[in-house]
Amino acid sequence: MKRTLLGVAAAALMAPSAASACGGFFCSQVPVDQVGEQILFAVEGTNVTAHIQVAYQGDAESFSWVLPLPSLPTLGVGTDLLFTALRGATDPRFFLNWEYVDGCSGGNDCMMADASAGGGGPESPPSENEGGITVLAAGEVGPYDYKVVESDSGDALFAWLNENGYDQPEESKPLVGHYVNQKFVFLALKLLKDKSVGDLQPVVVKYTAEEFACVPLKLTSIAASEDMPVTTWILADSRAVPMNYFHVTLNAKAYPWLECGSGFWWGGGSDKCATAYTDMVADAADQANGHAFVTEYAGTADKMKDQLWTEGRYDLEALKTKTDPMSFLQELLNQGFPRTSSMQDLIRKWIPKPATLPEDCDEDPEFYTWNMETCLEYMPDDYVFDATGFAADLDAKIVKPSEEAQRLFDQHPYLTRVYTQISPDEMTKDPIFSFNPDLGDVSNEHTATATPICKPGESQATSVKLTYPDGTSETQEVTWQGCSPPIVTGGGDASALGEIQILAESGAPTAVDPSDVAKAEATIELRAPTPGQSDLPAKPLPDRDTGAGTFTPPTGGDDTVTKASSGGSSGCTTGSRGSLASVFAAAFGLLLLVTRRKRA
Repeated sequence: MKRTLLGVAAAALMAPSAASACGGFFCSQVPVDQVGEQILFAVEGTNVTAHIQVAYQGDAESFSWVLPLPSLPTLGVGTDLLFTALRGATDPRFFLNWEYVDGCSGGNDCMMADASAGGGGPESPPSENEGGITVLAAGEVGPYDYKVVESDSGDALFAWLNENGYDQPEESKPLVGHYVNQKFVFLALKLLKDKSVGDLQPVVVKYTAEEFACVPLKLTSIAASEDMPVTTWILADSRAVPMNYFHVTLNAKAYPWLECGSGFWWGGGSDKCATAYTDMVADAADQANGHAFVTEYAGTADKMKDQLWTEGRYDLEALKTKTDPMSFLQELLNQGFPRTSSMQDLIRKWIPKPATLPEDCDEDPEFYTWNMETCLEYMPDDYVFDATGFAADLDAKIVKPSEEAQRLFDQHPYLTRVYTQISPDEMTKDPIFSFNPDLGDVSNEHTATATPICKPGESQATSVKLTYPDGTSETQEVTWQGCSPPIVTGGGDASALGEIQILAESGAPTAVDPSDVAKAEATIELRAPTPGQSDLPAKPLPDRDTGAGTFTPPTGGDDTVTKASSGGSSGCTTGSRGSLASVFAAAFGLLLLVTRRKRA
């Protein structure tokens, strides 16, 4: 059975760590970075550009992908480096700073601070209506064959998709009908016959729609997992805020700093540490009826300066002169081409491994890195390395898309990242975002201070005073385990929730008591963004912390909530056609929304 991607998959929250200097593109330490659908939205007036990274496992013949859109799109291709760089720049990080106390040590020699921590092809004219289906456009772009179709009948379109190899589960039938009723068109993608799954690359879709940022979570419930991670990046002139969802802050005391904070060699290496933060977010969101986001970063978009592309960064002409595979790969490394899975796929395409190889050459790291000089001797006699073709492919799939993506961050001054975890039964409404220029910045780096405490006459600490990012402190007893993380007694069992908040388009947050969540949610259910709000530059309230960061001290808050503005609806659509920055038939696990106003 063919498997059609209807945009349903969640991306992992944490980015892969940077590749160590193993000397190649296929090091065993380099994780696969295509972990799910990832998307960037750029909105300028009614013109929307979406960069979508496609993740798929299966054979090429079974690949297909269907997306509903509010208008006829044009297509191009992008780069997965965009999302790798975004995660690397904005992922939450936790640091533990150990204070020096003369004669009192925290553990033994194993616990030395780790200094290293730290546009489409030509469109065909509309076809005649056959069986209630109209083909509006068809062509090729990158590795894809595409069609754009529309219909007046959801049943007819559902049948057409299945009959033409875009297999849809029965559960998606009412969703197809919903978008047909909204007069949407459907983009259907397949791989070209001479392409493989390794040729998959991000799709760039340009279309027109009314302006505001909306994540279609309701549609994800068909195939979503429990506590599915959803990360949203938003570029604008000021900080983004959820309109019909709550904002939550976290209780710093609930994070296992002594076990998971970096600064000692073990920091963050355990299974517990891998999910400690995301479990906190899930717990806090659950206390807000499952409808809440935490802000993980808010501040200058300069974090992404020169991350994707700079003038003269890549020299394709120099690559064309490297006519043997080894020197070509070395030149790629010298020029700093990204070590991403897209790059790996290109290398496999232009330097294909022979079907039969000895054991020391049969894995990618051995063939392309460690033993390449020896392994290349097994290439077929008729193999000819095409340096010019490889360089042209790099230009189309890496260089030009990277340049275009970099411009987004050069043109927009402020970047917000929000995150939540949400389960299928909680996906009852689509989150909508606006902007509040009064709110302050939020760092993605969080530091707690550890002060060792020794008993009289002893030199090894038996307890540690922790001072948290919010300024509060507490003491925890510790039992050192040599080169393993310490056993901590006390702490870590506090509630993950700091505060439930309503963020408006101006002013400071309004606290919501957990017992009043249902009443408060009714007041924000229908709030819609104010036109032009994204144009307002950031002007944080003076001389005070607005309390809308990642962490705040636990508090009961108060039961005064912001009065909801009228208009809009609880979903992405309003009016006869709807108002969408995103109308894809699922929630993508990783989203980037870019609003209209550009830097001067």
